[in-house]
Amino acid sequence: MYLIRLIRGFFVKRPNRELTWTVKDFNWAKNWAKTQPHPKLKNKTLWDYLNQPWKDSVDILHEVNMSLKLKDDGVSK
Repeated sequence: MYLIRLIRGFFVKRPNRELTWTVKDFNWAKNWAKTQPHPKLKNKTLWDYLNQPWKDSVDILHEVNMSLKLKDDGVSK
């Protein structure tokens, strides 16, 4: 799984701004989250952690934005 995330990471740019509620931004967030490691499980991605049936797309985008902000500040999850 690590190798897949690494290869995918070469093709997906890290968002450099806060993502908004558009389809384009949601797809960008989804693709970027698939390149990041899961906070607790080794063989999963951040997208596996965020994409839950009870979460709305707005909530998912908010959590991706929070994750980006934490990484910008130098704090790791």
